[in-house]
Amino acid sequence: MLDDIRRYLDATVAIAIMATLGIASGFIASGLTGDRNLAFVAAGVAFALTGAALVLRLWLATRKRAPPLDPARE
Repeated sequence: MLDDIRRYLDATVAIAIMATLGIASGFIASGLTGDRNLAFVAAGVAFALTGAALVLRLWLATRKRAPPLDPARE
């Protein structure tokens, strides 16, 4: 049960990070260009790229190295 709670907490933190970076990039794009459509595109791209980076980080953290064929050699 605690493992499930931890998983939901990690997912909530990840989505909060993605939303924060997406909103910040949207405001920056809107301030620089004044175009609302470009701000929405920038926010969406930042949200998606942050999600991809977090998924990549999770995937790399969960990969396990294969054990050596001959343990005496290591």
